[in-house]
Amino acid sequence: MPKKDRIILFFTLLQLILLYVFGYTPYPDSEGYRFLAHESLEVESIYPVAELINLYPFLWNIGAVDLVELSLWLTGSITPLLVVYALMKGATAWLFHAVSHRLFGERVAMIALIVYVCYPANYGEATSALSELPFVFFVFLALYAALVRHWLFTAGIILAVANWIRPMGLVVLIPLMGWVCFSVVRSERLKTSLKALYSYLRQPLTILGGYLLMIFVFGSINMARTGLFLYQAKSGWMALADYSTDHSPASLQIRDDFSLNVAQKDSAWQSLFFDWLKDHPMEYIQDMPTKLANTYASDNVNMCAFIFDKAEKVYMYDEVSMGSLISAFPRFSRVQWLTVVNLLIYYILLLGAIASLFYFRRKSVLPVSIVALGTLLLLFVGHGEARFHIPFMPFIIMMAAMYTGQKIWKG
Repeated sequence: MPKKDRIILFFTLLQLILLYVFGYTPYPDSEGYRFLAHESLEVESIYPVAELINLYPFLWNIGAVDLVELSLWLTGSITPLLVVYALMKGATAWLFHAVSHRLFGERVAMIALIVYVCYPANYGEATSALSELPFVFFVFLALYAALVRHWLFTAGIILAVANWIRPMGLVVLIPLMGWVCFSVVRSERLKTSLKALYSYLRQPLTILGGYLLMIFVFGSINMARTGLFLYQAKSGWMALADYSTDHSPASLQIRDDFSLNVAQKDSAWQSLFFDWLKDHPMEYIQDMPTKLANTYASDNVNMCAFIFDKAEKVYMYDEVSMGSLISAFPRFSRVQWLTVVNLLIYYILLLGAIASLFYFRRKSVLPVSIVALGTLLLLFVGHGEARFHIPFMPFIIMMAAMYTGQKIWKG
């Protein structure tokens, strides 16, 4: 068995062992998915339920809820889904290596894989039903299909599945289409004829075609049941209005208005935000550095998986929060020591990724573009939370590994 496969197998087995030892992690979002899944099963429908479309305060990640519901429907338990997620995590490591190899070559790919496997935050993620793990799996499956296997239409379909689980598919779709187009232009040299234009656009449009087809399938299925073309979560405008307008009473009023369905509530929050923005443009811009800091200042969230009494804690994040770490220094608990080690590695990875920007090469365009576009999306139409950078971590590791392989460890 090749070395990389032995590493990945060991990594996957550890995911399963940690799931067995530490059990389910009750993150608020994961608990929310379980509640919605049980609620849907009670009326023998899939999420979102047509009869409840006006009672939902907002539309959450559809795919994440549906996967939980499927596990509950088939087995009566969420545990089988967590086992699948543990296997997905191992498969993601394999896909991560394959995509890194395609972009940077074997040496950088092995460095990236070793870092990915050694990074503490990549363990315990399968102990909850959060959307990041399956989203990242399908993202790398799509990248593998497009970059390694050249199954462009299939890659678009898979990216739409990732978007169904967590609505950030465009963050990967747009850079991937640009990368494919650029690769065609580079291989054929720039020409100005219509035939050349078609050859440049054919491959990225093939990816887009697969993506749009799957969006149409998801939307049509939900439209037939609910009357609304729903293919992804509708929570962004709500979160933006809440955080930007300081939880205004008007925003809470929209949430509790049962005469509106989830699409109408989403439009109402959008209007509320833009009405606020007209009078507070500078406040909106000045809040962006805070969003950036909240997104990238720490990487402690996944450490909650290693807290033994997590189910009894009123505020599970407290022990691994930055405030608690500062207060407890230097008398850390075991989980806090692990969190500190994880933070040190995280900051080194961020520095390595930033350093890679100064050693810019064509092959680094794709991971840089995904991280940059995703960050901009969070700054302009999102709010800052440490969890939000988790889908970008594999690409940050890629960038750091690229710099390490080219500038530090050349042997």
